[in-house]
Amino acid sequence: MIATAQAPGKLYLAGEYAITLPNQSAIVFAVDKYVTATVEALDIQEIQLNSDHLGKFTVSVEQLEQVSCPDDWELVVRTIQVLYKCHMNDVKNLSGIKVTLTSDLTFEGKKLGLGSSAAVVMSIIKAFHKLFDISMTKEQQFKLGAIIMLSLPHFDKGSMGDIAVATYGGIIAYRKFDDNFVKQLLQQHTDYQTIVNTSWPYLEVKQLTWPSEWQLLVGWTGEAADTQKLLNEVSSEEKAKAKEMLALNTKDVIAEISLGISNKDYSLIDANIFYNLTFLMDYTQRVGINYLTENLSNAIFTATLVGIPAKVSGAGGGDNVIAVTDDAEKADQLRQNWRDEGIIPLPLKIASLGE
Repeated sequence: MIATAQAPGKLYLAGEYAITLPNQSAIVFAVDKYVTATVEALDIQEIQLNSDHLGKFTVSVEQLEQVSCPDDWELVVRTIQVLYKCHMNDVKNLSGIKVTLTSDLTFEGKKLGLGSSAAVVMSIIKAFHKLFDISMTKEQQFKLGAIIMLSLPHFDKGSMGDIAVATYGGIIAYRKFDDNFVKQLLQQHTDYQTIVNTSWPYLEVKQLTWPSEWQLLVGWTGEAADTQKLLNEVSSEEKAKAKEMLALNTKDVIAEISLGISNKDYSLIDANIFYNLTFLMDYTQRVGINYLTENLSNAIFTATLVGIPAKVSGAGGGDNVIAVTDDAEKADQLRQNWRDEGIIPLPLKIASLGE
């Protein structure tokens, strides 16, 4: 038996940083770059892992729970651990599996900042469920992915918006759940099936329809940013107050952008992308995050000169700029101007799940 599934990468249109707080919203969209997972049932009690980026790693099923693995494999191994523990009663004679991962979330060998970690987790979850014919709703799959992230110190402060869009695809308005509620269940050793079937406070995922005449332009700086590192650096009481202020300032902005997409009202996008960027710049300056690199600043300024609103996608410090326009001529001009500035226009589109 063998099964294959894909999960897309992501970019944030609005709501970064504040989305790590419960009951805060963001607009996130899937891009047509994917991690593909192939899971094959084995007759032997082994977990065989293969990755086009990480190489190979093997562990026996018996040692899976307490295995010590290299840091690079931690996320993959944790995903397998949670899947086995969650579904040990769903699958009779659960034996070994071979997992093969391939990714096109790179350009010229460099990461594009498209949420590869979430895509890895969700592609494995989907392929595993296909292989063993386990029926789970998208919300249940999302929750399982979030549980995996929340159980790892390097990822537990994230928004899980990347997990949501890797689960649902398309463009979504995502509202962050109460992560302390879920973490408490995990600390009480509540079984995963119960946690997945429990209602999580605040959680909401609403699929939006992107107007066909609008264009999303993504400019890549070639500089990699470490989102989790940036999030982990923001922890003091003063910084927490600054994030609460950011959340307050951007709540209406997110709502307006969501409304603009739903009603095909570009004027709401034009104004609120600028407001979102302004609030983010104020926040990151207050907490000492290197948000706008020189390349990011140049890419945004170049878009502004063409008359297109633009912003950083994600945590900043590198990676991507997003611009939105309803004018095809302006879009072509911006792509050329970005090339002249050394910014690479990425031919990305809003993607479905790709399965």
